[in-house]
Amino acid sequence: MIETIMLIVVIFVLSGVFWYSFFYQKEKKLFNRLQQMLDCAIDGELERTEISEEKYSALENSMKQYIDSSFLAKRNQQEQKEVIQKLISDIAHQTLTPISNLKIYGEILSEVSNENQEEISTILEQTEKLDFLIQSLVKLSRMESGIIAVHSEDTTIKQMLESIQQQFNVKVREKNITLSLCDTDLHVRCDAKWTVEALGNIVDNAIKYTACGGNVQIKVEQYSFFVKIDIIDDGIGIEKEEIPKIFGRFYRSLSVADQPGVGIGLFLAREIIQAQKGYIKVTSKRGKGSTFSVFLPIAKKE
Repeated sequence: MIETIMLIVVIFVLSGVFWYSFFYQKEKKLFNRLQQMLDCAIDGELERTEISEEKYSALENSMKQYIDSSFLAKRNQQEQKEVIQKLISDIAHQTLTPISNLKIYGEILSEVSNENQEEISTILEQTEKLDFLIQSLVKLSRMESGIIAVHSEDTTIKQMLESIQQQFNVKVREKNITLSLCDTDLHVRCDAKWTVEALGNIVDNAIKYTACGGNVQIKVEQYSFFVKIDIIDDGIGIEKEEIPKIFGRFYRSLSVADQPGVGIGLFLAREIIQAQKGYIKVTSKRGKGSTFSVFLPIAKKE
């Protein structure tokens, strides 16, 4: 009797071990296939294979269908993006000569004629606006497509700030604005050319929306992993609910509709800074000015 019970127990245990091993191996193979499927999708090398109709493969089938649809959507999006980028590049190339001619003839008219100066100034202003828009779109398109990539290296902040000061000397004189730069020996890891482009877009806005006789300051502060560059103005400020929107492509507040601009400068600035593993924060109060804080990775000491 005892032998029979022991035999039944042994058979039961062996049976349990067998079925556990069987299902464990099957689950292991399934998870391995799912992991391989995800790895291939991440690498962009997912191949379409026959989908099994086995009930046990329902999870695998669902995952495969989802990844297939996501992969196809991503490929279509990339193709559309490439078409748009080529279109922007073609437009920029085709408009280069007409815009240059408009500038030249507008300046000639301004010099030789004393009449219709207001209309001529408007033509020149709108031509500059169109040129800035097209050039900004080209820069953004090339950056997004990877044609122009940021190359981060050890860079002195002082050198970038001096470049910005030189860039805006004429504008600050015209508006009688004081542009104050701090003296710093800090280094950051960034692409100097692209970072000057980003900081320049923010400084340009600060000057544009600060009244004549106002002040724009640039301060620098070191943190553990980042260096913060503050661009502070005492201009018109930004409404609290608008702050999340100002970095949107082509976004322009109705309150500044009378000011020149196309609403792409801040968008481009954020893209450049984020491409260098940095970020931008904004604090502002309507009528009290704004502070744009640009955080860039601190250069590692050798």
